[in-house]
Amino acid sequence: MVAVTPAQNDPVVSAFADWSHKLRWDALDAKTRKAVKYELLDYLGCLIAGRALMGLPGWVAELADRGGRADAAIVGGPKVPAPVAALANGYYGHVLEYDDTHDDAVLHAGAAAIPAALAAAEYRNINDPKQFLEAVLLGIEVTCRLGVATKLNLVDGGWIYTPLLGHFGAAAAAARLLNADAKTFGHAFGIAYSLASGNHQSSREGATTKHAQPGFAAHNGVNAALMAANGLDGVSEVFSGKDGMARVYLHGQFDATRAVRDLGTTFETERLSFKPYPTCRLTHPAASAALALRERLGTRAGDATALELEVGPQAWDVVGRPEPARIFPSAKVTAQFSAYWTVAVAWAYGEVNPLHVFSEVPPAAEVRRWLERITCKPFTNADTRDIGGCTLRVRGPFGMETVTVDCAKGHPDNPFTDDEVTSKFASNVKLAGWSSAQAQDFANYLLTLDQQENLALLYRQLAAPVAYARG
Repeated sequence: MVAVTPAQNDPVVSAFADWSHKLRWDALDAKTRKAVKYELLDYLGCLIAGRALMGLPGWVAELADRGGRADAAIVGGPKVPAPVAALANGYYGHVLEYDDTHDDAVLHAGAAAIPAALAAAEYRNINDPKQFLEAVLLGIEVTCRLGVATKLNLVDGGWIYTPLLGHFGAAAAAARLLNADAKTFGHAFGIAYSLASGNHQSSREGATTKHAQPGFAAHNGVNAALMAANGLDGVSEVFSGKDGMARVYLHGQFDATRAVRDLGTTFETERLSFKPYPTCRLTHPAASAALALRERLGTRAGDATALELEVGPQAWDVVGRPEPARIFPSAKVTAQFSAYWTVAVAWAYGEVNPLHVFSEVPPAAEVRRWLERITCKPFTNADTRDIGGCTLRVRGPFGMETVTVDCAKGHPDNPFTDDEVTSKFASNVKLAGWSSAQAQDFANYLLTLDQQENLALLYRQLAAPVAYARG
């Protein structure tokens, strides 16, 4: 890395720039290194499954057909300019709503950072696995720290923090791989601020742009780093300026001190949640509750006459309000943002998997039967920024059964086992036609990536053809 020059005026950007220069993979403890590699494994499984289930939509094909330098691969091919690869892979990795979350930050941490790192690494012909993993960690950590420092809740702000804050994680990851000095790193953040966006209207309407927004962030982050490296200035007071992000976007509800507290010694990356269901994380306590009660009731579950759900205020607004499009969804995104749909599928099938997002939208008769019996209301005293617990009461001839879920499966306080992470990866890539042996071999490669000689297999696998799972 080049020597650090005086950093920008913004204390948050300065701290991230300084840490980017100091970050070394071998200096990290084993827990942090493991968290990064398992995150990469989980994201790449979602990426490959997303490509398998979505195929090549016309808008992605249009981007690929525009031509340009063959810098980096869209998963499944072809090679395209690096920002375009980042955009397409950001979409595919997030389209199933199956990728990680950081529950306190209320965002998907890798959704923009990892595709940006992949694209920038291929662009630069990076072959050092540790250098690549450092960039992935940097991008994820920046995104998460900005999220936990933001106190504005999703409803009041109208932002989706995954793309909004993911712009900076993507820019950080790309700038690191471009060997940016502190000044250039700061300009990349300043340029990213000019591009930052990502709103909840897309999830309210069920628009496909909801799933493309992390791709926009990855694209813009790579572009910001490339433009900064080639002389474009960005603003210096990205968060702290009079018209900086803290005031303009976050209504002053941003704690700059929290964003950089213990930077480089404690890691939000270790607090990532892996998702057991391909739906909005705010539906997960409800899904977990439904599966627990269904198992408790056994054969009596089919006799239920009413399922009464209580959720926190943020979950209520995003996934729980009893709107017709949410109760009987006709769009994939709307189903994924419906506590009703998620609980009904869980109750009908005893699981919620990626194929249900296609087979049960619009819902078939069995799922529709349960949708008609579900009601939802908000808790009155829950934390508005909480992913939240829930209570589910089920009534029937058996009387009433109740379960409360305080911490949904996958959270670091209720974590996946290592076997569950690798099993999820294998299940995802099976959708793309991979054998169990292929899945195990690639998982072993990724989980020992820092011990590998190069990134050749990673690049080859990204570009390898992916079978269309719904063809």
